[in-house]
Amino acid sequence: MSVWSSQRSSLPSWCRRLGTASDLDLLLVLFLGVLLLLRVLTDDLSGPDTQNSGSLNLSGAIAVLLILAAAGLLLRRRRGVRATILAVLWLCLWTAIAVDTSGASTETLREGVREASVIALAVIVYNACGAVNVSIATRLVQLVGIVPALLALYQLATHTGRDVAGEFRSYGTFAHPDSGAMFFAIAAAISLWRYLDDGLRRFDALLAAIFASALLTTLSLDGLATLVAMLIAYGALRPGSVRGKLIPCTVAILVTLTFFVTPLGTRRIANESSTRLRTAESGKANSSLAWRLDKWKMLVPEWERSPVVGRGLGTTVTGRRIPGNQFAGEAPHNEYVRYLVETGIVGLAILLWALTLLIRRLVRKRRIPGALDAGTLNPATLALVIVIGCLVNSLAENTLLNSPTCYAAVLLVFAVLSTSDVGITRAPIRQAV
Repeated sequence: MSVWSSQRSSLPSWCRRLGTASDLDLLLVLFLGVLLLLRVLTDDLSGPDTQNSGSLNLSGAIAVLLILAAAGLLLRRRRGVRATILAVLWLCLWTAIAVDTSGASTETLREGVREASVIALAVIVYNACGAVNVSIATRLVQLVGIVPALLALYQLATHTGRDVAGEFRSYGTFAHPDSGAMFFAIAAAISLWRYLDDGLRRFDALLAAIFASALLTTLSLDGLATLVAMLIAYGALRPGSVRGKLIPCTVAILVTLTFFVTPLGTRRIANESSTRLRTAESGKANSSLAWRLDKWKMLVPEWERSPVVGRGLGTTVTGRRIPGNQFAGEAPHNEYVRYLVETGIVGLAILLWALTLLIRRLVRKRRIPGALDAGTLNPATLALVIVIGCLVNSLAENTLLNSPTCYAAVLLVFAVLSTSDVGITRAPIRQAV
């Protein structure tokens, strides 16, 4: 008996958690893992009019399954009922405004269902009552992301990436290189967190290196900026000595230097440095920055038509593309601008208020007695890092339109929120830095 106890204590925390989980909890973890894996591996099957939302049939089926599972768990365990009702009411209201503005369509319905599935995943994890804890959630994201990460490296080696504005960029299994970059940034950050704060396992260090390398192959400046911001935030928020805080910052510097010294990274920087706004005004933007700035400028009149409540959820991404027009029907590549146009001042204010409440709760969870002690994990720090990464990426990307990224971020953040306010002991394998 003592031998079994000692062997069990040496297992990773996520394995120990699964060993004590009920049959329902095990099925729930398996259910989420399979759905997330399928969603990531088939993200590049999205059609030309799906706006990085995945193929209609499969992504829609996954979304519906998440919604049904969330409804069942909510009825059974009744955790977060009021918050769920408010989120669904917000979603229904601005979907109804979209129907009134643009009429009922498959695209509008798909976007409503997709965002409802993100809320559903949050409900599932929160009502799992700790079954999907931060150790399990981080490992799930790692396992799901390793295949597209390795494929991205293979695409770089074989020059089989996607042609984006004349540059061949790796994308793994994602709908767009920028979508893959954000997912890889999250995976790299959580892998480094697991390595430094959960036992110094070489496996996690290797995964962090793989995900960071995969991010670089996407040539995404937004993804690079996101990872750097997350690592710096992690260093600043990480409990412990100054030396320990400097490690994530050093990794951020190394990743940035690696990108700048490679020929592909140098070409990407040179291309963006040559931005001329007049090229976008003529309909042929010479860089992604020029394209973005002109697209945001074009959306201002759209917002002015309904500044208070907006034009409805998804109206900026469900328009039809026009051949020869670089802007028609394209997503804004800025979530703040998108939600301002789609939900107006009122809807955006509600979103920012909800975000403020989330951050405040995570900050309070981080500061509970004993959470910052040596030898104790602080999952709330990781959740704050993920939130900061999403906020930074949203400045110039379609962060919330990328379902795999949304699912990964929600899985991690709500895994933290669902755990009790008690410090989680680190794995006793090796002494953390």
